[in-house]
Amino acid sequence: MTRETEGRDRSLLQVRVTVADSEPSIWRLLEVDSSLTLGSFHQVIQAAVGWQDTHLHYFTDTDPNIPPSALKGTRREPRRWVPEAIVEDHEDALPESEWVLGDVLTAGNRHLFYEYDFGDGWTHRLELTGSRPALAGDPVARLVEGSRRAPLEDSGGIHGYQDLLTALADPGRGDHHEAKEWVAGVIGPWNGFDPEEPGLDAGNDALRHLFAEELFVGPEASAIQGLAHRVLPGARREFLAYVASAGVDQPALVDPDTAEAMTAAYLWLIRRIGNDGVSLTSAGWLPPSLVQSAMTDLGWDRSWIGKANREVQTVPVLKLRESAQELGLIRKFKGRLVLTAAGKRLLDDPVGLWLFLARSLPHRHRHEAELDAALLLLLEAAAGKRTAWSNVVEAVSFGLSMLGWATSAGTRLPRTSVQELLRGPRQILLNLGFFGGYVGLPATDTTPQERDFARAALQA
Repeated sequence: MTRETEGRDRSLLQVRVTVADSEPSIWRLLEVDSSLTLGSFHQVIQAAVGWQDTHLHYFTDTDPNIPPSALKGTRREPRRWVPEAIVEDHEDALPESEWVLGDVLTAGNRHLFYEYDFGDGWTHRLELTGSRPALAGDPVARLVEGSRRAPLEDSGGIHGYQDLLTALADPGRGDHHEAKEWVAGVIGPWNGFDPEEPGLDAGNDALRHLFAEELFVGPEASAIQGLAHRVLPGARREFLAYVASAGVDQPALVDPDTAEAMTAAYLWLIRRIGNDGVSLTSAGWLPPSLVQSAMTDLGWDRSWIGKANREVQTVPVLKLRESAQELGLIRKFKGRLVLTAAGKRLLDDPVGLWLFLARSLPHRHRHEAELDAALLLLLEAAAGKRTAWSNVVEAVSFGLSMLGWATSAGTRLPRTSVQELLRGPRQILLNLGFFGGYVGLPATDTTPQERDFARAALQA
């Protein structure tokens, strides 16, 4: 953010931002530092109103929808401020990065206009309604009040947006289903669409993020903050609102009984291996008797077809063993499975194992794309809003695209690629009972205990 503070007493301007011709009115009341440049104020408007900053914009001191008129025989040319990158393309335009809000919105000139997306033509009327001295601790910009959600990007201007709302409200219209699909594609899976909800909390979160203020108290949400900094600006507000709904900043606690129940599969395996280890077959597999015991003791045999005594054909046990190896709980040594130092330490410590898994899941042996996918998966688990795996994959896929991951052709990663990125972390969650557990059990709602685990993993 850019401010011009030298030689100035810091003051806050109260500015009402209204989307022209919206009915009922779409508006926001802001308190904003008078020393912000117009370029920075553009970003404030985007975050506060709820736009995605995917189109050009400019400021002007006259209504762009009313032709200039002569005043006492003299026609005053309107002033126009544009981004510095396009100043040369606009004759007589002024660079918005060199003009300060407090010098443009004044007691003698209380109105300004902000035009966004020259195709759809979203005009915003900016009105100075008051000012006060800034106090210690006052944010650079904050939302005070507001009404209604911002229109959707590329919805065709105010009349196109109103027609879209009519189609959404009438299931009997021929274009109702198409309108719903279009909206879902624009806003993504993180939050629903409510045209009456202004999202003041989400707007203030976005403003705090814009000015690099802490979104959460303490270091707990550092991983998710890292994602928020990298999410494309247009989706950041929705992402931050979803993070808030997931309660990522809330304490993630576990009691011994819950830890024992959730980590039962890993505990069973490391305890059966024990300090003496387990001999593998000549082909390098777990002994059939141990495979069969695992399926029976863990209850996995109830929905499994087959003898369930050969590891290579008994996927739940195979995946459990592979996962424990990848996590560093067990290892192969001279034809045997033995415990690592971590495995030995956690044999009789379910809470410690729970914490070990939470800390290891997002970060162990992950390339950057795998880490991003794991964090997005944990966010889905913490939010607990989706139970079907296909919907979870779609949400993670959208998140990866908002983080800039794409194919060499610039398109979204295919579903198969996303699922491969999620293979390891999903396996850990399945072994912990998430998404209905393993071996074909039906998906279930995420439990409070599972959401605590996901939050602990995000806070690691």
